[in-house]
Amino acid sequence: MTAQLSPNRIGLWLREHWKLTIFVILIALFPFFDTFLQESSDYVLGGYTGTLVTVLMYAMLALGLNIVVGYAGLLDLGYAAFFAIGAYAMTLISTPHPPWGIPVPFPFNYFWIALFLSALIAMVSGVILGAPTIPLRGDYLAIVTLGFGEIVPVLFRNLTCVTIPFLNIECLDLTAGERGVSLVALPGIPGLYTFNKIDLAPWYWLGLLIIAAAIFMNRRLEDSRLGRAWMAMREDEEAAASMGIDIVRTKLLAFAMGATFSGFAGAYFASYIQAVFPSSFDFTVSVTVLCAVVLGGSGNPYGALLGGILVAGIDRIGLNLMTTGAHKLGEIIPFLSGIDFQLWRYGLYGLALVIVMLVRPQGLLPSKTRARELLEGAELDIESGMEAAEQEVGRESKAG
Repeated sequence: MTAQLSPNRIGLWLREHWKLTIFVILIALFPFFDTFLQESSDYVLGGYTGTLVTVLMYAMLALGLNIVVGYAGLLDLGYAAFFAIGAYAMTLISTPHPPWGIPVPFPFNYFWIALFLSALIAMVSGVILGAPTIPLRGDYLAIVTLGFGEIVPVLFRNLTCVTIPFLNIECLDLTAGERGVSLVALPGIPGLYTFNKIDLAPWYWLGLLIIAAAIFMNRRLEDSRLGRAWMAMREDEEAAASMGIDIVRTKLLAFAMGATFSGFAGAYFASYIQAVFPSSFDFTVSVTVLCAVVLGGSGNPYGALLGGILVAGIDRIGLNLMTTGAHKLGEIIPFLSGIDFQLWRYGLYGLALVIVMLVRPQGLLPSKTRARELLEGAELDIESGMEAAEQEVGRESKAG
């Protein structure tokens, strides 16, 4: 009976969400439109598929950080660390030329297996980070996660001569330092197709599939018992603990799930660029992803997705278009010809965040629960301010 009803349910869902269905189909068909635009303009226009792959990678990171910041309310400033761990795990597992010389045997170096192993390693790292942060909250938690985010790239940069006495190993190169590691396993369908760096459409579609899975997991987690425990902890940790929520377990699971998503994004990123370097995972990555979550709407996976696309899209595509337009207008307005908006990127980020926080502090597309919390908090601040003013007026009248 269930199997017979499934097509009807799918058809009903498609009819109810036909606008979303058409939008998703148009997004999936973008590489064909991009190719047509390139060929019809003699390669003057188009060529954005590869750039959008990077944009999708930032959207993956935003969806992962949405669990930690949006659902659990834990301010994580070291999220790039898990991104780096996932990327390095994917590279070191699957490369045929690891720094130590002996490659990992099949099937562990196969892309799809290495992808999940990388996410698993990132998840374990999330638990390791979460363990010392259990008693911390607010600014102190942010400082600890910031420190972890700074430690990990330094480790990958300096693990080039490791001594293991009980194995009689004097100088083992684990990460190749600043040289980085290259030749990462490529995804594909055995016997049918293997990804490459010439045809970028499969990378784009793979990114869409990972994002669709991430959104599905975000929604399932939000409606689960664990998701409700995260939100209760976000609103009031002490009240949540008094209601029987295991704060230790809940925090660890938040860090673990967020790190897992970041591990997937790191593995995807490493395979796409075919190399990893410590400098690719600095503090600016964590800040950019956090800005994407706050800008899009904390607590809503669709808001996090929108924020990731906007922040990375403006950075990778928008600023270049603005610079090109300014140079063309420079023929009319001379001072515009020397402007390079890429040099203004962080200033524009800051300006955008200031405007959003003043005009729409809940973000562009927040969850209803999070927006209600912020609205109630603002109303309480106003009421407390009015009460304080009334009390001050009463004291002055009595004194007078």
